Amino acid sequence: MNEMIMNILLFLSVSVLSYVSSETKMMVVWGEPDSVESTIKNSSISWNSCIELCLLSQECIMAWQSTGTCYIYNYYAITSVSQTTSEYGSVVAWKVNSPYHQCPVGMNPPTFDNQNATGSIFVDYDPSDWPMYIDYNIYLDGNKWKMSYSVNRSCSGEFQDIITHQDGSAMCVTNWYSSNDGDFSFDRGIELCRENTAMLATLIYPEDFAWFQNDVLTNLRSKLFEPDSYSRFDGKRKVSCQATPSAPECIGVEGFDFINTPVPTFEHYNWVTNSSAQDTPDDNCLVVVFKGDEPPKVDVRGCSDTTTPLKSRLVFCSNVAWKLDAVDYD
Repeated sequence: MNEMIMNILLFLSVSVLSYVSSETKMMVVWGEPDSVESTIKNSSISWNSCIELCLLSQECIMAWQSTGTCYIYNYYAITSVSQTTSEYGSVVAWKVNSPYHQCPVGMNPPTFDNQNATGSIFVDYDPSDWPMYIDYNIYLDGNKWKMSYSVNRSCSGEFQDIITHQDGSAMCVTNWYSSNDGDFSFDRGIELCRENTAMLATLIYPEDFAWFQNDVLTNLRSKLFEPDSYSRFDGKRKVSCQATPSAPECIGVEGFDFINTPVPTFEHYNWVTNSSAQDTPDDNCLVVVFKGDEPPKVDVRGCSDTTTPLKSRLVFCSNVAWKLDAVDYD
């Protein structure tokens, strides 16, 4: 939270308290929720602290206080809010978006001049769920405020984790492994990933290697038929380079095809030798080598299901994060 400014704003005869942070404001208006079901209750804080608690909470969209109790309404807890007047005395605080250092104007806040109030929250604190964006609309229906919202999750349930890169991009990740004496070919690796709405993982960033390798070393290696193994990931030598892997045009990423995101550079690849390696004519697919106590390294090994000297019992899968369709709720 970069900055917090507290202002008292006056809209005609309506007193509105605005806690401002970036483009998010808490706007206080006359109103009373029609339900307190699924709310979070706190009887030990003041009204101003109640508002601030909602502002700082990832999931909260509205706060209300009644008989000394603060009610926090997360996005899924709001049903409807009846408009009231100063004579009735009940107020609610909505979390809404508004331009930085500006306050909206017009009649009947927060739906000024019958325009929907909008907001967006980012939720990533819950380890049992994926990071998500919730975009919502507050609208007036008769004398009641209601809210609709959509949820956009970063990943789906088929994945184990999400990797966020330093440039802000992210990908959903998971691993396949074989506990028997089987061997995954490159094409079978593609199929296994697609069965989980994923693709054979493209490894570009240091964070990518770190996550996949840590998962294998920490969780999967002990489950393999033999602990030493290759792991499939995206990258197959171009047909035009398979007979001449050391040719200038075949060295580096230019010599490989990628079915997922193209790899711009091998900068973060820790090679056994280099990208032109080829012990047998079938050695044209990228793998990560897990062998003994040695640190994992990248090599070019067979694309078939009979790789040597190790077998390919692991498959790295991924997909670009934040590509799921949003789910709408009224």
